[in-house]
Amino acid sequence: MPGLEAAEPIISPQDGCWLHIASVGIEISPDPGIHLLDPDPLYRKFFGGVAVEKSISRIRARLVLGKMPDLSRLQKLFDTRESWSIYSDPRGYWIRFQSVLQADPFWIARFDRQASRVVVYCGSPLIVTSGGGNDLANPICYPLDQLLLMVHLGYRDGLLVHAAGIDLDGRGFIFPGCSGAGKSTLTRLFAMEGRGNLLSDERVVLRLAGAGWQVYGTPWAGTAGIGSNGRAPLAGMFFLRHDQENQICKITADNALERLLPILSIPWYDHEVMSRVIAQAKQLTANVPAYELSFKPDSSALDFLIESQKTLF
Repeated sequence: MPGLEAAEPIISPQDGCWLHIASVGIEISPDPGIHLLDPDPLYRKFFGGVAVEKSISRIRARLVLGKMPDLSRLQKLFDTRESWSIYSDPRGYWIRFQSVLQADPFWIARFDRQASRVVVYCGSPLIVTSGGGNDLANPICYPLDQLLLMVHLGYRDGLLVHAAGIDLDGRGFIFPGCSGAGKSTLTRLFAMEGRGNLLSDERVVLRLAGAGWQVYGTPWAGTAGIGSNGRAPLAGMFFLRHDQENQICKITADNALERLLPILSIPWYDHEVMSRVIAQAKQLTANVPAYELSFKPDSSALDFLIESQKTLF
């Protein structure tokens, strides 16, 4: 079975074949004859030449066409039963992404234990053949990029969090919560009022850099459609709760960790990286103040939050 160790050398990327998310530079190298179609609008601000951003770390991704690998002899670790499943071999992991409505997978990807190199075998559902060439829908997007970063960041002082994020006057704040907690509601209010620099309404990345944490926007937007390629020093966390009045309550580091763990992206199938992610979450909640924010879904919540953060941080 072909693997990463047998891959051809990474070719020089075309302009626009670099995807930058949370200071991770993903170098996308299609095999000759493959032409990548334009990315989804939310991704366009994250694409560019390597000089766009000085990356802290790098993932090298090679895109190939041809016969799809046979995964039937590999150990299956997890199956969503709707779209993707993950397998292991002695040197890394395999992910298969396939619709239940189609016989062929969109793609099968193999990556090493730290998700620094990946080979993506592109299936027929991604390909539009025209004029003797192959136009390819770029597979380095959701969910593959998110799954790769979940592992990659786990080894590099990073966390992927189900949270909204905003930059308020140079200080970053996140609003963690599962679906329905109020992330999109709050970010829509900020957008309507034109306050702050919104980073995301759904998922953010947190990275430990030097003495403090940074919050990064991502292209994985929620119902408000907000995803910005920006970052800010993380000042605090607000766990959201809908209410009939606006109030803020300080919570302990242990309470914050208990609330945070269920909304972290954690590769439970890999004990080593899982342990790293949990240790990083403990470090985060021990050093970054956390609060519960109960809020009314109107502009009064913004006034209350903006005034409160001036005295809390």
